[in-house]
Amino acid sequence: MKRFYIFKDGVQLGSTVTRESAIALIRSHQEFETHPFLRSEFSMIEGEEEFIRYPSLQKKPAKRDKGRER
Repeated sequence: MKRFYIFKDGVQLGSTVTRESAIALIRSHQEFETHPFLRSEFSMIEGEEEFIRYPSLQKKPAKRDKGRER
């Protein structure tokens, strides 16, 4: 699934599905910037989102310790 990741001063702010919604999110955050010298830098990266699942957790056969008492 293609996503657009939004960053504010190098820290991830969020992600959206479309480029237009990413720009809208950036514009909404830019409205709160007040001082011209203290304005944040926004950037956006387009990328693929991929979920990596954990390996299957199948039960392994129990080991028996011969010659060992409990």
